[in-house]
Amino acid sequence: FDDVDFLEEPAAAAMGHHAGSRNAEDIVVVDVGGGTTDIAHATVGGDGAPRVHRAWGIPLGGTDIDLALSLAAYMPLLGRGESRVPAHHYVEAAMVQDTTRQRDFLRHDYRDVPSPWGERLQALQDTGNTARLYRRVEDCKIALSSTPLHHSVLDFIEPGLERTVPVGVLSDAAHRYLDQLDTLLLQVRAEIGRDPATLFMTGGMSRAGYIRDAATRVFPAARLVAGDPSFGVVQGLALAAAAR
Repeated sequence: FDDVDFLEEPAAAAMGHHAGSRNAEDIVVVDVGGGTTDIAHATVGGDGAPRVHRAWGIPLGGTDIDLALSLAAYMPLLGRGESRVPAHHYVEAAMVQDTTRQRDFLRHDYRDVPSPWGERLQALQDTGNTARLYRRVEDCKIALSSTPLHHSVLDFIEPGLERTVPVGVLSDAAHRYLDQLDTLLLQVRAEIGRDPATLFMTGGMSRAGYIRDAATRVFPAARLVAGDPSFGVVQGLALAAAAR
């Protein structure tokens, strides 16, 4: 490459929305991903070039809800809160995105931990099992966005091991993140001084009803538009590159 430029994620998502808007409009982009939440205020659409006025963000996202849900709903099956295993071991096991923590978890010796916790923790150390547990947690998070209960089969840890999680556990797990999101959205609303014409939601976590509800509570007069949760930012980056 001869030139490399950087574009903030919500600004890139705004570029993507710009391409499909015939008329100029005031827009707030809320991009909720795995590890970050980013917001941009922009004017897009029409014949003019898109203008990003300002951007905000916090280093929290869907993986923070995953971690809290895993610790609250699944790790008690492996002794969290019941055994004398240090609490940080369960954090290490749950954070599959962090290779250092995963390495540390795999190095722990659980042979002297009382049954059934010791055997279950050793099973979780088997190849691929922390990732399998993480997928169960993600499936649970997605399911509880629209159903009151979710049932997980955890037979890769122990034959017959299962967990049924009520939606209230997800609500508790998401509480810290939602508090931070509300604070950020209120800051954006105060600094803009009005509701935008359009509230554009993108990022993988933007599909969750409780995320959209949080955003529409702060911008009730804005038209809600759901962007592509997986490729909205990529499309915007491609358009920005093509325009150079």
